Amino acid sequence: MDDLLKRNWIGWLTCLAERVNPWLDAKNGLSLASYYWCIAQAEYFTDVMFKDVQNLRAIYPALLNHAINHFSAKDVLRFLQRRITIRFDGDLKTVLKHRVEGVCVKHWIDDNSIKMYDKQGVVLRIETTINQPRPWKVWRRATRNGKRVMAWIPMRKAVVDIRRRVEVSRAANERYLEALAVVGESLPAHKILDPVSKRIIHNGRPYRPLHPVAPQDSDIFQLMSRGEFLLCHFRNKDLRACLYPETRSHTDADRTISARVSRILRLLRAHALIAKVSKSNSYRLTSKGNILMSVASRLRHTNALQLAA
Repeated sequence: MDDLLKRNWIGWLTCLAERVNPWLDAKNGLSLASYYWCIAQAEYFTDVMFKDVQNLRAIYPALLNHAINHFSAKDVLRFLQRRITIRFDGDLKTVLKHRVEGVCVKHWIDDNSIKMYDKQGVVLRIETTINQPRPWKVWRRATRNGKRVMAWIPMRKAVVDIRRRVEVSRAANERYLEALAVVGESLPAHKILDPVSKRIIHNGRPYRPLHPVAPQDSDIFQLMSRGEFLLCHFRNKDLRACLYPETRSHTDADRTISARVSRILRLLRAHALIAKVSKSNSYRLTSKGNILMSVASRLRHTNALQLAA
């Protein structure tokens, strides 16, 4: 399947078209323009294979429940690499359907979607469908101020952008699976939260314990879990802009806040909740950090009656 990305689609499809429409052959002397080849709908799926039906059947109801009850609109936007802004006015919905292939939960953003279903009882399939590719960008040549330059421009339906479609779809499937990774976690919540609730020594320096459900640390966790930071990672500058939007750059107050945010980043790195992105000033959440912040957020915002039930 990976070899399909290397195929010369335009040449291959044109060759097939000439068999059907002989007037396209240059030997006829008509010099007709070839077809403009497009992909009306692209589907890319990632399969997780289970040993038998019983193993998938045991966990699939919990996966469905998690996808329906815990994946918010912001999560769906993040899966499909759409930025969360006040200017977004698209149509977003989630549906649950029973089909011959299995029970399917499907998230729509306008004409594009990502879905999960159990195929043939032993396959957990995550599938991204792109009908309208323009929300994504592709790196190719474009004309800017009369000059030909390389730039990020909206993706087209043309087959030449098929590699970029695969990159976008594969990344969406991986984000969806990563978000499902917390389901089926056999550890009780205290096993996840207790290790970071203790004072630690990292590289010879002491670091205070974290308080995952307390307001101060919980606000930091929610900020780092925002969709745009999960997509593009985050920097000290990004956190400052969100935590202290009224502070101006290049001032004494800004430098003080920058140092404060740096201490927060060192603290979270010491607890292995974030990691530095190689050769950059950016950070990303680790798997441990993603799970812990998700658990802490749900504990803080879940209704007390539900916890006591």
